[in-house]
Amino acid sequence: MANIEAREILIKDLLSDKFLFRIPGYQRPFTWNKDNFDDLFEDIKQSMENNEENYFLGSIILQTVEQHADGSGLYDVVDGQQRITSLIILLAVIRDFLSKIERDYASQIQSLLYQKEAKLLGKKEAVRLLVWEKEQDFFKEHVLQEGGTEKSLNSFNALSEAKQNMLTAVNLFKDKFNRDGNLDEQLLVNMSKYILNNCVFAYVKTDKLTSAFRLFAVLNTRGLPLAASDLLKSHNIAAIPDNLRPKYIHIWENLEEELGRDELEQLIAFIRDIWVKEKAQRTMFEEYQDKIFSSGAISWGEEFIKYLQKIAIIYQEQVLNGQINLNSDLQVQYHNLISLMRDHLPSSYWIPAFLHFSSKFTNESKKVIFLQKLEKRYVVDWVIGYTPTQRMTTIYNIIKLIDASSNEDQVINDSIFDTSVRKREFITAIDAVDFYVRSYCKYILLRLDLSLSENANVAKNYKGIITVEHILPRNPDEKSEWMQLFDLDSRREWTNRLGNLVLLSRKKNSSANNRPFQEKKKSYFGGSMTDFQLTKEIDKFDVWDLQSVKSRHEKLLNRAIKLWL
Repeated sequence: MANIEAREILIKDLLSDKFLFRIPGYQRPFTWNKDNFDDLFEDIKQSMENNEENYFLGSIILQTVEQHADGSGLYDVVDGQQRITSLIILLAVIRDFLSKIERDYASQIQSLLYQKEAKLLGKKEAVRLLVWEKEQDFFKEHVLQEGGTEKSLNSFNALSEAKQNMLTAVNLFKDKFNRDGNLDEQLLVNMSKYILNNCVFAYVKTDKLTSAFRLFAVLNTRGLPLAASDLLKSHNIAAIPDNLRPKYIHIWENLEEELGRDELEQLIAFIRDIWVKEKAQRTMFEEYQDKIFSSGAISWGEEFIKYLQKIAIIYQEQVLNGQINLNSDLQVQYHNLISLMRDHLPSSYWIPAFLHFSSKFTNESKKVIFLQKLEKRYVVDWVIGYTPTQRMTTIYNIIKLIDASSNEDQVINDSIFDTSVRKREFITAIDAVDFYVRSYCKYILLRLDLSLSENANVAKNYKGIITVEHILPRNPDEKSEWMQLFDLDSRREWTNRLGNLVLLSRKKNSSANNRPFQEKKKSYFGGSMTDFQLTKEIDKFDVWDLQSVKSRHEKLLNRAIKLWL
């Protein structure tokens, strides 16, 4: 049974000799930003100016690490680390300003931030807050040590995000005490007194880590909203024995640093899809708890973190970087296709199926074939009008197929990838008179363009603004050649069809507009040639009339059939 203590405490008492704090390694790094720091300062200042007796800073959850007979102890900050770190930075800024006008005040604040050795009293020298391991030396030098906030740095951009956030806090708080270039000494003194004697935390202290994590999950009242990755990190680290915990904390922190928090959160969602294989019904963390860990599919702690690391390596190398261990021709084909899918498909729920296939099977060339078949099935389902839920169901069925298969060929040769059964619907959709307004228009054109480079061994990256241009304009001038070449019925039938469309950069599109065909060609190919092979093919046409658009349309339609059916 856990011992839980909860009470309100003034800042001057929280930062007294009774408490030493440590940010455990499983916590997120320092992520508060300029807006958070500004809100903290202005809220305290407003409360002070309104003569409010107390200002409530929120709750913090502490887990006892060491407890001494005199009631002092070392505590892990399970929740509230962003606020307490920011508050200590604010006090450090105040300390360094006060050292110039009220040296005694500065010393009193320093005694709260840095515990001096007192051998007679049995106290060791210690910092009041021991932050994340990678930031400890920096935090000590630039915050905790006297004069630390006045030290300058020449390489702000080279610092980690957490260190940049610390310096951002220092600079913002320093600016708050300056008025027209002069130090506001009265505000400085008043704020220091109010923070220490009137600002209050509510702390919840427990001696059990599991109890602390349960509280952590429900009491994040003022900090950043907890992501599924935060909760999974804390619960999985808690499940690892103490002697192994630093190793796995290091693994998780490296994943956060290499992928970034958003990509890690996305990857965790992909893993949920791999294991659950159905549309989410509850929050992601609840689904992990109830449908993955509770089912025995995988264990909390070491097993999950090892699996996460394995999938993260595949995700980063093969999906985000588009790299795979193959000969140059296949490598380029793979890179081009997965880059196009990653950047231009309307959703990413095909990625879990690819990650699962790549994690289970090792034949690299078969991964290319699987990706090609996965793209075909996804695109055909999209084009013929399957709903997102229907398309997701197909992906979940592919994941189930991978689970049940003992080798790559069993997956690749399965009838689930047979798109020929949807040939009529697919052709009808691609051949539509309103193809231009369909959601898949640009992707189809990009994929057709890519197909023209597949034997050229040239890496393609479709970045930047790409627009779809009408060769026959949508609104031609009444006196233009277009009105002579196309009657009203022809314009209605062919303006928005596949054969009349090309890809251009935004800049070229704006210069092409409604001009005659020969002038359009000069715009398309003037200066540096367009990068789109699909557009370069237009150069062989001397005139753009009904026969031209029909001929090109038929050619592109046949290419689409060859690609996807």
